[in-house]
Amino acid sequence: MSFEQVFARIAEGAVQRESDRTLPHEPLQWLREAGFGKVRVPREYGGQGASLPELTELLIRLGRADSNLPQLLRGHLGFVESRLAHPDPQVRDRWLRRIAAGVIVGNAQSERSSASWWAPETTLQNGRLNGRKYYSTGTLFADWIHTTAADEAGGIVNVFVPAAAPGVTRLDDWDGFGQRLTGSGTTIFEDVPVAPQDVEPAANASLAAFFQLVHLATLAGIGRAAVAETVAFVNGRARNLFNPDLPAAADPQVQAVVGRIAGASFAADAATLAAARALEAHGDDPDAADAAVFAAQGAVARLVLGLTTELFEVGGASATAGRRGLDRHWRNARTVASHNPIVYRDRIVGQYRLDGTSPSSAYPRPRLEEAA
Repeated sequence: MSFEQVFARIAEGAVQRESDRTLPHEPLQWLREAGFGKVRVPREYGGQGASLPELTELLIRLGRADSNLPQLLRGHLGFVESRLAHPDPQVRDRWLRRIAAGVIVGNAQSERSSASWWAPETTLQNGRLNGRKYYSTGTLFADWIHTTAADEAGGIVNVFVPAAAPGVTRLDDWDGFGQRLTGSGTTIFEDVPVAPQDVEPAANASLAAFFQLVHLATLAGIGRAAVAETVAFVNGRARNLFNPDLPAAADPQVQAVVGRIAGASFAADAATLAAARALEAHGDDPDAADAAVFAAQGAVARLVLGLTTELFEVGGASATAGRRGLDRHWRNARTVASHNPIVYRDRIVGQYRLDGTSPSSAYPRPRLEEAA
């Protein structure tokens, strides 16, 4: 299960895409052709049957090449997990075979106007979908869109629509200072026709730990890229800051900085992969899985944010040159780490450890029969 040549090809253009704000349609196509979107699909459906730790290592490597790509695929990967766990074998078969054939699914669920995910203003009435979603990560690149809506009975349903369906508008209006190429903008649905088989009741099962694991892998990938580019920068400098007779790589202070950031990246990798193993091992215990991944979240985010800041100590102001793009590592890490802020997850993990309070209780959801 090797994608190294594709990852190397993606990495070659990463800084230029970032500088020009060129959306990675072509790199995503390379991944699609290589079968990356189906790595978790079981072999009997045409996939590669990867374990969660195997997927996580691949996402870290992809994040090292270009951190926009694992994040823009996050909705797709989460959708695959939802299909793997779906109780209806016909639904599993239909979607897993589509994904094995190369279909990419985007995510469009959040709303700026709604106070709650469980009270969307988007509606599905008489088979027609109307509404506006934001943070639609990956939808600009997708073949299908997974969204949510309130139906005629007032329940919440999952809705799946072809991205090219009449009435679907996808906007690249994400204006964050990092992860600029993830397509995390607005999706508008105007009287979009929806087939009955593409509507499902909103499920109680939470994929919070899995979705956070993808963020951790993205952060770990950013850490690896930052270390590699810092080493290349130092080795390319013929003199150090205070002694022009010695190359930068001979400076003990620079060596110490590189050692610290390399150690931080190694620790971030280890915590991320440990979280993946815990999620796989505790698949039947959502509380334990959530607690393990959320605990890793704080550690990984702090490690990567720290190393992407400290790396600038190796070269003075010359390390901030825009053509090098070293700043993108901190901007991207800060943006990814701002999803599901650590301050909330720290408390959730602490409460779970102290008194056993379920992590999912921090995100109250109605029972399935109340939402259907």
